Amino acid sequence: MGPASAARRIGEEGDVLSRVAENLYWLGRYLERAENVARMAEVNYNASVEQRAAGGDDSQLWTALVGALDAEEEYAEAVAATPDLSPGEWLIFSESNPNSLRSTVTLARSLARELREHISREVFEEINLLYLSATRAPHTAGMRPFTASVKRTVAAIVGLFDNTVLLNEGREWLRCGLFIERADMTSRIVDAKYFILLPSPADVGGTLDTYQWMGILRSASALEAFRKRYRGAITGGRVAELLMLDEDFPRSLRFCVSTLTRHFERATEATPRQQALPAARELALLDLDLGAADAEEVVEAGLHEFLGEFEARLARVHDAIKEGIFRAVPTAALAR
Repeated sequence: MGPASAARRIGEEGDVLSRVAENLYWLGRYLERAENVARMAEVNYNASVEQRAAGGDDSQLWTALVGALDAEEEYAEAVAATPDLSPGEWLIFSESNPNSLRSTVTLARSLARELREHISREVFEEINLLYLSATRAPHTAGMRPFTASVKRTVAAIVGLFDNTVLLNEGREWLRCGLFIERADMTSRIVDAKYFILLPSPADVGGTLDTYQWMGILRSASALEAFRKRYRGAITGGRVAELLMLDEDFPRSLRFCVSTLTRHFERATEATPRQQALPAARELALLDLDLGAADAEEVVEAGLHEFLGEFEARLARVHDAIKEGIFRAVPTAALAR
């Protein structure tokens, strides 16, 4: 085999490995996204039932969720085509929404098929069960059992992946996808409060404000952790501190970024330094800034603005991973 043929073979092998890594990364993202959408939908559904029972209007809850997911334009286009399409239906079941729960699970299943040789039979079968559950209308069992089933199945998939798949860089890439998605979704969950308007500024810190912050905690599965961490009232500053800066809570921004950094380092141990450096640098700076942030100061300066900047920086991390790792020409091929 001549130098040109050898370089081509190495390049092709590098492309295959890169594609597998990228598919595992996106599988992690899609699984985490599905679980988060299911949880947010469950919390919103329960709050909607309570508001309607009290004679209130529940539409703001769903439109706030659409706003936090930065999907107002897409939803407006969908409503223009289907005027009676509700925000909840669009977020959960719409096939025209690429980020709906149904679409996300469909994409995860498609990736699982491509990754069949790199995941266990148990993981593959559980993803198929998730697909069947997510594409079945919830009225067969009700919204609460439906969302509970999605959350439980995703947790089972991640657990099975850890316990039945070889410990190698592939597992690290799935974890990278999972934690970058979790960080992004937690940020959007907290930011949902920005889109839920209080009747007046005087209501800040009142019963309605507390109830809304409680909904944010439930959306992040953080209410129990909050009550163990804090004594007294639920305030915006305390919620922000737990969900953004707490280094021990598994869904906080700081925990996710720190954990993502560790998994990225393991996933790129054999990657040329110049390919991994841009993403590693972005992650290090983001981790450092979160460690130095103060929750009360963030809330006073503007929580919405802080979260918007965080999401933009997280997007830069994703772009650096995509361009530096998944799209990079294999160095071995260039060297020959």
